[in-house]
Amino acid sequence: MAFLFHDIVLDDTAFKTASDDMASLKHQAANLKTKLEKMYEDVTSALDTSAGDEIQFTAKNVLLQPIEDMSAVIQHISDTLNTIIGTGYYKDIFVKFEELNE
Repeated sequence: MAFLFHDIVLDDTAFKTASDDMASLKHQAANLKTKLEKMYEDVTSALDTSAGDEIQFTAKNVLLQPIEDMSAVIQHISDTLNTIIGTGYYKDIFVKFEELNE
């Protein structure tokens, strides 16, 4: 059985950059959601019929909900990154793994 050995480098600066990028992405997603909400509000007010009501329902459930869901995932990733930055969390995992291998 062959084992592969690779050095794993944990870089808090890279974690911080990733966390900042996630925060920026969440902000962009929020802006997109706001723009889409406004656009669909304009469309539904222009179509003051049952079809307009259906467009509003579809917009909220089909188009806007995935953006909200994506924002929640982005927030979770960002929070996780912020939690592990500077703690050595992953480093400790790899140290324990090496100890088990020895």
